[in-house]
Amino acid sequence: MLYQLTVTNAQDFRAEMLKIGCSPEGARQMADKLSALTLKITELSGTHAIVLKEEALSVGAECALPREVILRPQQKYSVLLSGTRRQLQKIQVKLRGQAFRGLRELADSLAVYRTAPRLRPPVVMGILNVTPDSFSDGGRHNTITPAVRHALGLLRAGAGSIDIGGETTKPGAAEISSREELRRTIPVIQEILRRKPKTVISIDTTKKAVALAAVKAGAQIINDVSGLTREPYLARIAADYGARLIVMHRTGNSKIMQQKTDYLDLLDDILRFLSKSIAVAERHGVPRENIIVDPGIGFGKTTEQNLYLLKNLTALRGLGCAVLLGASRKTVIGDVLRRPVDQREFGTAAASIAGVLGQVDYLRVHNVAANLEAARMFAAIWRSKL
Repeated sequence: MLYQLTVTNAQDFRAEMLKIGCSPEGARQMADKLSALTLKITELSGTHAIVLKEEALSVGAECALPREVILRPQQKYSVLLSGTRRQLQKIQVKLRGQAFRGLRELADSLAVYRTAPRLRPPVVMGILNVTPDSFSDGGRHNTITPAVRHALGLLRAGAGSIDIGGETTKPGAAEISSREELRRTIPVIQEILRRKPKTVISIDTTKKAVALAAVKAGAQIINDVSGLTREPYLARIAADYGARLIVMHRTGNSKIMQQKTDYLDLLDDILRFLSKSIAVAERHGVPRENIIVDPGIGFGKTTEQNLYLLKNLTALRGLGCAVLLGASRKTVIGDVLRRPVDQREFGTAAASIAGVLGQVDYLRVHNVAANLEAARMFAAIWRSKL
C-alpha cells in the first residue's frame, strides 16, 4: 500500500519518523537535513558573495549571484542562499574560518535561522479607536462609557492587550492637536485600568506628550506608526518607563503616504527602514526584547505590495524583534474581496492565518474572537502530530 503524507515542514517529518519507530535523536538530525530555507542577503560585496557561493556549494547548498559579480567584485549585491538548516549551520562554521572582514557578522546573522521556529497562535491585540473618523469604527467609541464597554468586551473575547488610538491614521487624514488627543485617550485608559487593573494597554500615538501621559496613566506599550521618524523621543519615554515600543514602517504621513508607493525593493526598503528605527530605539535605551516591528500593511503600499508582504512576513524575523501584523479590515482586503469595511471579517481572518504562518507574535484586530479562533485553529492544524 502506498499513500502520500502531508508533510509541510521538518517538524511534520520528525513526527512521522517517530511514528514508524525511528529514534528521537535520529529524527531530530534527519529533520534538520530536510528543513529547506531560502534567504536573501543584501549589500554583500562581490568578494564576499563569491566566498559564500563557494562555501554553499561545498556543503550541498546553493547560492544565486548576479552575473556582474565576477566583473565588479568590489560593488555591493543582493544574493539568494538556499539550503537546509543543517547546511546553514555548516556554512556558518565555514564563514567563521574565513579571513575576509565582515563574514563573521554574516555568520552571526545566519544563526537566527538555524533553529526551526515553533508555529504558535499570536497574542491578539484588540483595537479601540476613540475617534470620530477612523476608517472602520469612527464615532462608535469616542466617549468614555462606550469606549470602556467595548474594551471590556475585547478582553472577554480573549484580547491580550488593548491598543487605544485617539487620532485616525487612515490615508488622507488630517492631524489633530496633542491636547485633543490627550482629551480623547487618557480618561479612557484610566477608567479601563480602574475597572481592570491588569489590562495591558497600548497607546497608538506619534506625539511625545500623549505617549508620556499614557505611560504615566499605566499604558505598557507605545505604538508609533511613524517608526520614530516623527518623534524619536518616544523611544526615550519607552526606555524610562520600561514600556514596549512598536515601530511601524510608513512612507510619509497620513496625508501623502499613498502617493509614495515606489520602492527599489519592497522588502529591502522596509527592512532597512525598520533597522534604522530599531537603532534609534536602542540608542535611547530600549532593549531589543522590548521592540516590536510592524511592516505597516496599508501604509504607503499598493494592494499588490500588501499581498506580497502578507506572503513574506517571515522576512521580518531577521530583525531579531517581535513582529506585529495589523491588517484588520484594511483596504487590501476590500480590494481583493470587493467588500465594504463592515464586511471584511472573513478576509481579516485569512490575513491573520497568514500572520500565523509568517510567525508573527501579535495580531492587531477589531474582531478579537474571530481572529483568535482562526489563529488557534490554524496553529493546531499545523502542529498536529497524532
